[in-house]
Amino acid sequence: MIALLTGGAGVVGKALCRELIARGVCVRVLTLPGDSLAQSLPSEVDVRYGDVTDFDSIREAFEGVDVVYHLAAILLSTKRGAFEHVNTEGTRNVLMASKLAGVRRFLYVSSISVTYPVLTPYGESKKKGESLVQASGLDWTIVRPTLVIGDGGGVEFNMFRDYVKRFPVYFMPGGGKCLKRPVRSVDLVNGIAVAGLKPNAVGKTYALAGLTVMTMAEMASYVLKAAGMHHLMIPLPWWVSKRLAVLKNWIGGKRVSAEQALAGFLYDAAPSIKEAERDLDYHPGCPFEV
Repeated sequence: MIALLTGGAGVVGKALCRELIARGVCVRVLTLPGDSLAQSLPSEVDVRYGDVTDFDSIREAFEGVDVVYHLAAILLSTKRGAFEHVNTEGTRNVLMASKLAGVRRFLYVSSISVTYPVLTPYGESKKKGESLVQASGLDWTIVRPTLVIGDGGGVEFNMFRDYVKRFPVYFMPGGGKCLKRPVRSVDLVNGIAVAGLKPNAVGKTYALAGLTVMTMAEMASYVLKAAGMHHLMIPLPWWVSKRLAVLKNWIGGKRVSAEQALAGFLYDAAPSIKEAERDLDYHPGCPFEV
């Protein structure tokens, strides 16, 4: 069996390569031309170069492939239309290349943010991607990771961690009451691998979250305890948070819009994992010592 991973040179992608190889799967990775991260992939990986937004550059990589794991996406951007261009239209190209090459099995890595009551541009682009996958006619499976922690990955969590550690006093939008179910990178990778291989996962969507539900304030406490810090949290009402443009820079910097920076503090992301436990033998741990 040959599996093609789009965006496979990233942190999660590299771990997924190792997981699939351990399961006896031949792995091919599609990554951007000139991507230096490809040099750190396992030696067994067949590396191909192309851009998912350029159909002609990726078509050949899909020949002879049995299953596609579509991870390629952008998470952070303030450029107008960037999420639609890469996450939505890129997915359209990957689906087209899969069908033309005769690939039947397709695993799409989406995001739990597609379940938010109000979608950010990122969440909207991933939601549109899901719709394209569901209408593709392929044997699809969709996974929705929550907040990823560990192994150097988890851009959103890393921004949050750096934020609460940066100043002796930090503001917490909404008082940190928002519920999360963070997932360890190792558990996420295992769940993705199995979801793309098991026949009983076809046509289903799974939340891939961790074992424990906790508030944002609790996560901040664990971060500070692990770092030996004793910073003071000041709850910040939502109407104030939305008006403090500077908060966006403290939380996410120039790579993220204020809307996206605050969305993680506003909406719960603590989904049930019962379906994944049942179908994928998915039994995650907790990223924190609790």
